[in-house]
Formats: sequence, structure tokens, C-alpha cells
Amino acid sequence: MNRIIMDKSKLSAEDFVLDSHFRDWVLHPNKQRNLIWQAYLDKNPQHVKEMYMAREIILNLPTTTYQIDEEEISLLWDEIDLKLSREPILPQESPPVPIHSKATITKHISTTPHTLFNYSLLKIAAMLALTALLGFLYYSLPESQITQPINWLTYSTNPGVKSTITLSDGSKVTLNAGTTISYVQNFAGESREIFLEGEAFFEVAHDTIKPFIVHTEDIVTKALGTSFNIKANKSEKIAISLVTGKVEVKSQEVLEFQDYLTPGEQVNTFAKGNSWEKGSFDKERVTAWMNQTIIFDETPLPEAIKILENWFGVTITVNHFKDQNLTLSGKFKNETLANILEGLSYTARFTYEINGNKIQINFTQ
Repeated sequence: MNRIIMDKSKLSAEDFVLDSHFRDWVLHPNKQRNLIWQAYLDKNPQHVKEMYMAREIILNLPTTTYQIDEEEISLLWDEIDLKLSREPILPQESPPVPIHSKATITKHISTTPHTLFNYSLLKIAAMLALTALLGFLYYSLPESQITQPINWLTYSTNPGVKSTITLSDGSKVTLNAGTTISYVQNFAGESREIFLEGEAFFEVAHDTIKPFIVHTEDIVTKALGTSFNIKANKSEKIAISLVTGKVEVKSQEVLEFQDYLTPGEQVNTFAKGNSWEKGSFDKERVTAWMNQTIIFDETPLPEAIKILENWFGVTITVNHFKDQNLTLSGKFKNETLANILEGLSYTARFTYEINGNKIQINFTQ
């Protein structure tokens, strides 16, 4: 991983503006960059004002690339420094007008009625003035040359609800109950990236130029045109099952974890885990939820309870449960919760009570 400015102890807003990694984070945020800079802020809270100011400057700079070499940049700063040293700004003079309301808020974070502007703030003010000039050039550009802002979209399904979404590229995503996905609108950038929490089935539109990437914790699944199922509920195993095409599965935390799947293969692993299992899977069982079917195949009772709670949007309380080895089996298609509990109660030997969305399962003492 390339170095960023995180190893410096004394930084100004100028340092952050000139740092390419910081600019990438501001202009093209993603989960990995957010984690890196969040960790940096946790360790260096004293830089929050400089980072906030640098962010405002970057967001107000024109997106067109100007060819200015390092020597010209250095000369420009020297001229600004010289001008500031010759013409100090006195407190009674009118302060420079910030180009954005956030800049005004930031300026007053550490400034009190008894505090004069220091040299670094004067430099930032000069940068803002320079930004205003460049901003004029930016807004004078033809509309076709202006990059549209990045908008993140988030879709969630509540427990008991499933949904199918057609994305801008033609791909389809079917969300199981209690699932959330997030992605950049219209997939701006060089790839089609989605962040998943829960379970979803992906039918990916083929595009050799922009790969389709799904993030689940630190596990990354990459495809060009294919269909696959990913189950990634919190604190549970992450299961990636390939139905058609080919995908690459790797971890961003464990470098040794990288594998490729062909149709009918599945990878099971944990987030940030050092081990994973690769093998075949039962397509009917993995995709049963898309056909309104619940399949229990020697499923431990606690796992079965979680499935029923998420499937029907209810809360289930189990009383006097002692047999930790108890498993449940059965196949239920388009069945009500009452019918499923009735069918399971005979083999598992329990009684049940349904009171709205509150369920009581009672085992004999």
C-alpha cells in the first residue's frame, strides 16, 4: 500500500490539499479509504481543522487538470508568503470572505474574541482567495466538462420483506429480508462497486471494461458477467456461491486469501479470517429463498430461529431449551409461520404460542 501523510506530526491544510491520497478520499470515497482516514483521525485529532479546511478547498477546486509543474507551484507559494509577510492583516480590517459557509464555521472553531489570526490561517485565507479565482474559471467551462457530483444510493429490506432492484447497468439484485446494499449512482468511476450486508443474489450484466465488485466486510467478489449468491450476515460465515460465469474472491486483510470459482463452487469464510473452505453446493438449497422456500437440513435450532425471525419479521422466544444438539429438518414452500411451527413441533417436541409478532416456543421441563 502506498504511503500517505499519516506519518507526519505537524501538518497544515496545504499539506492535505497537496496529498493525492487525501484528495482521492475526498473526491472518490470508498470503504477502504474511509477506514484508513478514520483511523488517522482517531490517532491525530489535532488535525481535524486542517483536514476540514483542506476538504472544502478540494471540493471547490476545478476538476480540469492544469499543467503546472512543481517549480511553478513552489514559486506561487513563495509569492504568497512574501506578500503576507509584507502586508500583515490587522484585526480591525475586514477579513477575507470565505467561498463556502463551511469555511466560515471552520475559521471560528478555534478563534475567540481574544485570539488574533496566526500565520497558517493567513496562508489558508490566501489559498481560499486563489481557489475563488480558479472557481471562476471552473464555472466558465462548458457544462459538458464539469464532473457531476458523486451520489451514494442505499437500499434496504426489512425483516419479512424481499425485493428485486434493476441497476443502471442492467444488472439485477434480489435482496433477501434484512439486507442492505450501497453503491454510487450510475456506477461513476472505473468499476461497478456494491457494499452488501445480508444476503443477495446478483445477475450481473456483462461489461469487460467495468468489472462488477461486491464488498462484504473485507471479502471482495469480482465478476464481469455472471450470477451468484452472497450471504454475509453479521457475525456469521460469509458464503459466496457461483451459479454461472466466473468470479474472483479475495480478502483485503489476508493477502493469502485469493481464489477463483467456477459454476457450482462455493467459498465459506469469516470476515478477516485466515481460513476458508471451497467446495460444491446445492443450488436448490442456496437459492431456495428466492422461490419463497425455507429448507432446514439438520439445521441447529438457534440458526433456524434466526431464519424464521428474519423471514417473517417476528421475535421468537425459546423457553426451557436444553438439548444443544437438537437440529431441525423440513422443506416449506409458501407456508405460513403457524404451519411451519406446527410441522416442526412434532419432531422437535415443543409447543408454541403466537401473539401477533411475538412467538413463544416451549419445551417440556
